[in-house]
Amino acid sequence: MALSSLKSLIDYNAHNAPQWEYPGVEMDEDTFASTMQEYCYSFFRIGSDSGFEAFRELSEKLLAFYPENPMFMTNIGSYHFVCKHDNKTALKYYNKVLKKHPDDYTAIKNCVLLARSEKNVKLEKKYLPMLIRTSQDESEKASAQARLSAL
Repeated sequence: MALSSLKSLIDYNAHNAPQWEYPGVEMDEDTFASTMQEYCYSFFRIGSDSGFEAFRELSEKLLAFYPENPMFMTNIGSYHFVCKHDNKTALKYYNKVLKKHPDDYTAIKNCVLLARSEKNVKLEKKYLPMLIRTSQDESEKASAQARLSAL
C-alpha cells in the first residue's frame, strides 16, 4: 500500500503544476528526489523479499524521472548485489554511475565491497584508489590504503 501511494505521489509530482507541497519545506526537484530516496532506503532496511522488491520498483520509477540522479541507479545496482547476488549486473550499474559521476562515493564503496566478496584482487585494486580519493573518513582512507598496499 505504501509503495502504491509513493508511486502515485511521484506521478503527481512529475505531471502536475504546482508540484507536490510539503508544509514548511521548499520542495524543489533535489529535495523531492532526496525524500524519495529516504523511502527507498526504508524499504531496503526492511530486509524482506517484499521490501527489496518495493525498493527496486520505487528506484526504477524514480530513475525514469531522474535519469541523471546517481542515487537511483546505485539503488538498482545494490538490489542486484544484495538481493539477487548478481554481481555482474550490479557492477554494470555501479560503473554506469561512475561513468557519469566519477566521484560517487556510494558506487565506489559498493564496487570495493563487490570486489572483496568475489575475492577479485584486480577489481579491488581498481576501486581502492578511487575510494581513497573520495572518502571523507580518514580512518577509512587509511584502511583502504593499507589494504591496497597489502594486495
